[in-house]
Amino acid sequence: MKASTTLAATLLCAAAILGCSQGGTLPADVTGAWGQAFTRHDLPACLALFTDDAEILPQHGPKVSGPKEIEVFLQDSMNKRVSYRTDTEMSIVRGDLAVEQGRYVVRNVQRGLDVEEGKYLHVWRRVGTNWKLYRMIYNTDVEPRTEVSVEPAREQG
Repeated sequence: MKASTTLAATLLCAAAILGCSQGGTLPADVTGAWGQAFTRHDLPACLALFTDDAEILPQHGPKVSGPKEIEVFLQDSMNKRVSYRTDTEMSIVRGDLAVEQGRYVVRNVQRGLDVEEGKYLHVWRRVGTNWKLYRMIYNTDVEPRTEVSVEPAREQG
């Protein structure tokens, strides 16, 4: 299944689940918290945004589940040479669940160049009075590089 089809199906399912109760949108301080903490390279602040049963569903790799795996994943992902910006295009709140969809850009701050951009989907869950990340999906718009190696044919003999 293509990534865009998976993203659309996930969004439709989440919207259907959320459609049964009172609505609204997520506040900007919630939708901006992830990008700000990640750009500050503030691992404790990033980790504090996730529920205990959260999962990250990266484009090229297995799902990342729970606090320990998420911590390792984020440690490997954070780099002081890059900044991270999100632009929320839509959020829907229904009861204790919310869906946020938008675009992201990763920028190499040393070179002053954007190095990746794509789409994201966050599913938030209210825990007490706070919104926490429950599911996170990212899909890059950057084509993967294909590396080809050509070796001379070996003679059979």
